[in-house]
Amino acid sequence: MTITFAVQAQEYEYTEDDIYRSPVRAVLNMFSFTVSTGYNAVTYKHDLSGYYLIQSPAQQYIAVNEGGALGMNSYTDWLNNPRYGDSLALQSPFLILNSRLPDSVIHSALQANTTLVYNGDSLNLGFKRTSWAVPLNVRVRFNYKDFRVGGGVSLLYQKINSLKPTVDELGIRNYEPNIGSVFQFKYFGMVGYKFLDFWDYSFAGEIEFGKDKYLGSKFNKSLMDQSMFFNLGISVEKNLSEYFRVVVKPSYDFRSYGMAIPGTGTSIKHSNPSFNINFGVSITIPEIPRSPMKSDHVQLKHVIVDPQTGRYVEVRGQPIWKVQNPKVGQNHRKLWRYKFKNKRKMNPY
Repeated sequence: MTITFAVQAQEYEYTEDDIYRSPVRAVLNMFSFTVSTGYNAVTYKHDLSGYYLIQSPAQQYIAVNEGGALGMNSYTDWLNNPRYGDSLALQSPFLILNSRLPDSVIHSALQANTTLVYNGDSLNLGFKRTSWAVPLNVRVRFNYKDFRVGGGVSLLYQKINSLKPTVDELGIRNYEPNIGSVFQFKYFGMVGYKFLDFWDYSFAGEIEFGKDKYLGSKFNKSLMDQSMFFNLGISVEKNLSEYFRVVVKPSYDFRSYGMAIPGTGTSIKHSNPSFNINFGVSITIPEIPRSPMKSDHVQLKHVIVDPQTGRYVEVRGQPIWKVQNPKVGQNHRKLWRYKFKNKRKMNPY
């Protein structure tokens, strides 16, 4: 096949085999890189089945419920670093609540600074609260037709608020963690499938799975048992070109960890799922280079003679964020006369 291409008032005759294409670029073109940030709504929740909640006027503790008399060992900071609590929490007078009592009884006990002991089993007691987090995500994926597979890492700055009791009207105060914020690091794999292209938008379903860990010493990792997390999300991609896209990704994390209570052989399972809205940019390395001629702004991919090597090379005349091969011969489907920047109708044509 012979191709004739005119540029700069000069005709070139060549065959397809004469065109040099970098094999390295051809491989790199199969990969996409995404950087994103956003907002995560992270929920911490747990129930106290198998435990008593001991609430003194000054502090909250838990103790193992073994079905008999209340033991003397109590624990605090069970969200992130369980440790022995103050035995003064069990000093009399105290009132054990195995069921709901009239509000007047609860109010009188609180007024008398009585230590209240709540049975987590019979009261279905637990704590729950949603906090915010800001992530920085880096992802790399391999693209094959509409399938994608890859992985990434994420660094998350996370605020941890006080947790509210799941049982109302029993005089239970919010659980106040001994930490206000924490950094979290996670690494993950990813599989996905692009199921729809609509105009210049693409939609892909993605599943991520991996491990995460809290950085620093705020969480006692020797007592912590973290399971794998799973993330289900939809990636909505605005394709500015075949190499550059803006990405918005809503997703949901399924995540939990267990925190062992020292000396008891028991642990509390904490669920901390999150709903995430992330946004960023995704770049695919072009399989052809930018034209070395600064005056070359041809929108179609085209072939030139490289001024340095003398070889026929296929190049693009546009940066990666502009369409290289527009179907209607222009970078923007909306005419200049209809653009917002031309709202004063100056030079409409």
